[in-house]
Amino acid sequence: FTQGMITKDGAKMSKSKGNVVSPGAIVASHGADTARAYILFIGPPDQDADWSDEGVEGVHRFLSRLWRLSADIAARPQEDPPQSPDGADLVVVRKANWAIDKVTGDMSGRFAFNTAIAAVMELTNEISRLRDEAGTGALRFALETANSLLFSFAPHAAADGYHLLTGRRVWEEPWPAADPDFLASDTYELVCQVNGKLRDRVEVAADADRETLEATALAAPNVRAHVDGHDVVKVVVVPGKLVNVVVR
Repeated sequence: FTQGMITKDGAKMSKSKGNVVSPGAIVASHGADTARAYILFIGPPDQDADWSDEGVEGVHRFLSRLWRLSADIAARPQEDPPQSPDGADLVVVRKANWAIDKVTGDMSGRFAFNTAIAAVMELTNEISRLRDEAGTGALRFALETANSLLFSFAPHAAADGYHLLTGRRVWEEPWPAADPDFLASDTYELVCQVNGKLRDRVEVAADADRETLEATALAAPNVRAHVDGHDVVKVVVVPGKLVNVVVR
């Protein structure tokens, strides 16, 4: 396996060009976890990637938000995860199990660290969105999961967040296992593109056929806004994933 090169402003980093980024400066300003996680998140590890100071800030905000959520839920009275979750609890528990399955797959010989971290970010966003609707037990389970999955990439923050929630050391715990009962879903989020660019996301039935997916995507508000006034050349449907409307 050979990793790609990290560039700055589209050019190879070198002292003569004055575009070298010092890890020490990032550690001093944002912490070692941010430096480590951003380098792993910047892109597919086998491809070149261009350094972005804004990207560093984004990863730092993500780690900070996950820690704050963990501290907030840890301060609430102890509550076990629901045995038969429904409503917002079910959404959170399903997302946590999805993240376990996703991260485990991404790290199983594929070195896809960037998409693994993105999955934890997605889980954290869902927890944040439903923090006032889901029960403490479901939120605690999801946050324990997020910190456990993130430990390989941001060990200091993740270990602290996990300890706040459980009182245990995450490195002494087994790798989380996804419950297959929570991996199946009646719906999924369909990505809607116009000329290859993301324009909308819509919830669709898991068993929706190609015609339904095409019609749903074309009816999405942000898709219509970019299609109106143009000729539709073709519609590419990838069931279970996306619809791309090609216009001219």
